[in-house]
Amino acid sequence: MTKSFIYLITVAFLITAVGCGKKGDQTTQNNLQYYADKEKELSDREAKIRLKEAELEQREKNVNMLESQKNKPDTVLANQKPDTTKPADKKDVKKTNTDIQKDMNKKFENPATTVKDYYEYIQRAITETGNFDANMKKAHDYFPSRSADKMKASYKNTKTFTVVEEPKVLSQKGDKASVTCKVKQVEVVKKNGADTEVTKTMTVTYSLTANKEGQWVITSNSVKPEK
Repeated sequence: MTKSFIYLITVAFLITAVGCGKKGDQTTQNNLQYYADKEKELSDREAKIRLKEAELEQREKNVNMLESQKNKPDTVLANQKPDTTKPADKKDVKKTNTDIQKDMNKKFENPATTVKDYYEYIQRAITETGNFDANMKKAHDYFPSRSADKMKASYKNTKTFTVVEEPKVLSQKGDKASVTCKVKQVEVVKKNGADTEVTKTMTVTYSLTANKEGQWVITSNSVKPEK
């Protein structure tokens, strides 16, 4: 009776071990498949972006060529052959401008991301001891039109900088955009010979512009303090 019992336990243990091994192998295969699918997804996305950029560039060339022909002096136009463009083709030319506008908006990154990155470096400048200047320099890259010295002075005595409401896009058209957000800044100032904390909560609206690669930079801002 005892030997039979021991035999059954041994068999059950072996079956359990084999089952766990299969589960482990299955988990590994699932992980490998996930990473393979993810890599393929990223590759497909990059290929689509490159294709879209090539299409957009060609469309821009076509529109520029049409505009240059349109603006030529009458004496030059008189020597050219009559316009045999079909009405349907002319509609397509007019539609191209709208298509380019839509493609540009798709191509450009979210301008709110630029403001988030800008804030990220400001927060790092405040919290990372010894890295204030380095992080403020990186923040200045996102807001190059603002004086670097004034930017540093604005946050030199800041104890904490918190994003109360995440940046959101108010408007975006082509290479122009407007982004707003709410922030809270706690500064340490001297008052009656002692350090005193002053808290300011404000809504900031940023104007941004983008280059041909869709990279946004802040060009100006307006601040509305809360009462």
